[in-house]
Amino acid sequence: MRSFDEIREDLKHANDINDVDALLRYAQELDNIDAPLAKAASNRTHGKVLRLRSDHHGALERYNRALAIYQELGDRNGVAGVTGDIGKVRYSLGDYPAALEYHHRALALHQELDNGIGIAVDLCDIGNVYKRTGDYPAALEHYHRALALYEKHGYLAGVATNIGNIGNVYQVTGDYPAALEHHLRALALYEELGDRSGVASVTGNAGNVYSSTSDYSAALEHHHRALALYEELGNRSGVARIAGNIGTVYARAANYPTAIEWYNRALALYEELGEQSGVTMVMSNIVSAYLDMGSGSEAQSLLAVMDAMQIDEPGVRITREQHHAALQVLNNDLEGASQTLQRALVEAREHKIRSVVAEVHKALRDLALKQNDLAGYVEHNNEFTRINEEINGKDTATKLAMQAKQREIEARDRETEKHMAVLHSTLPKHIADRVAKGETINDHYDNAAVMFIDIVGFTSISSTLTSQHVTTLLDAVFGICDDACRNNNATRIKTVGDSYLAFGN
Repeated sequence: MRSFDEIREDLKHANDINDVDALLRYAQELDNIDAPLAKAASNRTHGKVLRLRSDHHGALERYNRALAIYQELGDRNGVAGVTGDIGKVRYSLGDYPAALEYHHRALALHQELDNGIGIAVDLCDIGNVYKRTGDYPAALEHYHRALALYEKHGYLAGVATNIGNIGNVYQVTGDYPAALEHHLRALALYEELGDRSGVASVTGNAGNVYSSTSDYSAALEHHHRALALYEELGNRSGVARIAGNIGTVYARAANYPTAIEWYNRALALYEELGEQSGVTMVMSNIVSAYLDMGSGSEAQSLLAVMDAMQIDEPGVRITREQHHAALQVLNNDLEGASQTLQRALVEAREHKIRSVVAEVHKALRDLALKQNDLAGYVEHNNEFTRINEEINGKDTATKLAMQAKQREIEARDRETEKHMAVLHSTLPKHIADRVAKGETINDHYDNAAVMFIDIVGFTSISSTLTSQHVTTLLDAVFGICDDACRNNNATRIKTVGDSYLAFGN
């Protein structure tokens, strides 16, 4: 039986690439170790497996068990990590206010612990919530802050992930050239890391960009490349996701029979894997395809199946209501369709999903036109236009806000770099780093000494030498002083000209 430390190393890699099968194996190994820390890690890992398989309530149960153990052990890093995990589940359940609360709680703990990677993960998670709710400037800011931390700590997997996240923001806001640029940068990093799962993911994201710009040939090329990678890796969840994306490409090209074939392939895989969110998402896409091709009876039959299912994701629930409304319109029940869409609008507003709010207003606008309701048409068209312009990125104000946020981030980074340069030029590195963190330095030493060295006659000596010889001389003298400091537990403070200042305790 392997030790906890041996398993933990493998577990870290499996966590980085979301390898569900490996995570489950390691969790089962941890189950056999009778130690509180191993039990906490086991519950946390089981929780992640359940979360990746869309069993959100099961994941919450496991995460809460892990949290209780970490709290009992006084393991604050463990508490912070699991708190963030719970935030991820709340995000998946569409409870975005609760998700933000948990992620900010985790962030505060990681900041207290000065855990840079943990802080970066929390910032990324907060960015995901803002992206989902349509606050793209805030999402971009958090992604950039996370990216800076990942770069500082040399964590290339995190760098690649956040560059991809930034690309996704540009994609949903309609800036497709910037989206592709970021996806290609992320792709290069994943290739450098040898992370084939990351390569597959970002290749699929690039395919989504091409699909959004109606370049269906390029979209299919990228999706099939990603699909082949996922198949080689045995990542069936990735295969299901890409199969669904390929279905969407064919649906956008109005090739509905082929779209439904790919959707059914994705659906079968999601059902085998027990990934409920994937099942309901693909079912919703199939209903859309049936409605677009005028197959109302098939759409109605599948919607009846969805009505009997528990659907946690508010976006899928709202889409289901929109499909019901579309069927009511087909049956000439315009008043019933209006009531259905109003219920969908209430839920979309409740969850603050602005893009979906805009979609429902558009559906209500089109319905008002069928009802010859001019006032309703104007009302819903104005709301659709207003919200759509706020969030789709093509609106000038939104683009300017994002550009301003980017300039603000870059200016802040430059000021930080200047501040650190001044600190490092005047203080020892370990002291400068503490000052940069906001720490008040008031260290006490019972015995201390300050050494100040000056080269006698340096001005006269240097006047007879070339600048290169002067530099060589100073390097030699200061190198001897540095060696003496290292051998006597002293620290060089600074050099000015031919003067050398050091401190010892």
